[in-house]
Amino acid sequence: MKILSLFLCAVVALCLSGCDKVLNENDPLSVARTFWTSALSATPGDADKYMTNGDSKSLGIKGHHEKDTAILGKVDQQNGYYFIETTVQLNRDGKVISVPMRTVVVPVDGIWKVDYYSTRQSIFDATFESSMKWFAATVSNAEKYFDDVMGAGNGEEALKSAEERLNEELTRVKVAALNNYKLKIADNNKNAGKTNAPVKN
Repeated sequence: MKILSLFLCAVVALCLSGCDKVLNENDPLSVARTFWTSALSATPGDADKYMTNGDSKSLGIKGHHEKDTAILGKVDQQNGYYFIETTVQLNRDGKVISVPMRTVVVPVDGIWKVDYYSTRQSIFDATFESSMKWFAATVSNAEKYFDDVMGAGNGEEALKSAEERLNEELTRVKVAALNNYKLKIADNNKNAGKTNAPVKN
């Protein structure tokens, strides 16, 4: 029994010592993975050390769930920076919300760090790209079994009809997105006003 206890203690000690080696500061993917593990944990402040200007920036991720996770995918390198396809999955109100983005990793004083501002800004592009890919694939599959999915008729008339429909739908999406964004800005300003309101004695 004593031998077994000593063996288990040795295994635990080995695992704990190995945990420090999980993060390889020379590997952008390792830094990104460690950043997201910390950012989505119960103590998101632990992610500050893996961010550029981590002492002055807020993650701005609302809520927390033990099953929140980030799935890292394809890695692209451009001009010395790394762009990692990322899907953050947040568990909120009984639903899983998937948010596509690109984790941007940049060199800072010889150490790789996550540029979280650029990462967060990439949500817009990644979401739009993902939506367009889904739209194109769905229409392409539908066209195999249904006539006149994009337009009516053949030739130039069909192309013109498809272009008109696309313009109408893109305009509708634009208007809806901007209206939602205006409401969010107004709500943020309203909440900021409450926070900064003077306290009455």
